Amino acid sequence: MRSAIISVCAGIVLGVGLLCSAASAQAHWDSAERNRIFATLPNWAGLWESKFSADSNHLSGYAPISPAQFLVDIPLVGKPPYKAEWERQRQAAAKGAATPFKACVHVRFPFLLEGPFMFQVFVTPEETVFLYDNGEVRHIYTDGRKHPKKEDLWPTDTGHSIGRWDGSTLIVDTIDVQSGPLAPGIVELSDRAHFMERVWMKGPNRMEDDLTIDDPVRFAHPWHVLTVWTRVLDQDRLLPYDCDNDRNPVVNGQITIAPPR
Repeated sequence: MRSAIISVCAGIVLGVGLLCSAASAQAHWDSAERNRIFATLPNWAGLWESKFSADSNHLSGYAPISPAQFLVDIPLVGKPPYKAEWERQRQAAAKGAATPFKACVHVRFPFLLEGPFMFQVFVTPEETVFLYDNGEVRHIYTDGRKHPKKEDLWPTDTGHSIGRWDGSTLIVDTIDVQSGPLAPGIVELSDRAHFMERVWMKGPNRMEDDLTIDDPVRFAHPWHVLTVWTRVLDQDRLLPYDCDNDRNPVVNGQITIAPPR
């Protein structure tokens, strides 16, 4: 089987050939071995959200505040250990104009961890997938692969993540995240930031992500952040949304609920 995969890959163009290489790397897992590994993995099924997401989804009003003010209480935004020059930029960004805004925005990792989004987690032997209701998808590969070589990497909004299991805790190593603001009005991380996570269940309805960010360009020292997610108990499915087709238009500075079409 392995020789057949290799021979097929040899005759395919580069873009598809890369997929074949990944497939051949996992060909050693037979069904029995895969099932054995699957049985040892934790069950993280259900819907999850951060405290910020829960608070955002239950707002009864819509205050005209700046993005920086709105996000100031989120641990991942609060007090990063910026070097002096970047701290000055952070303080300048926090003085943004007070204007109404909606949170249906495209955001980068790691703000995805605490953003106003519900998500589901799919755990398999090959990878763990985080699927968000705003359409974002994060892949964490757990099949033993390494990060790609430098010439095969380019910055993306979620970077490249590989992981391994320590019992029921997922250890995640992420690199090559696109530089830029974590969210509107927030000073960005550099493209040299390196992210390490420990993700585990702490009780039936609580999950924690212990994140350490090392950014040698902007930080004076590594930054440690703990994100807590809770299980969503009053919704039975993920509801995709975007700002053009949602049912919550802002009218006179207040969130409203539009009737079904």
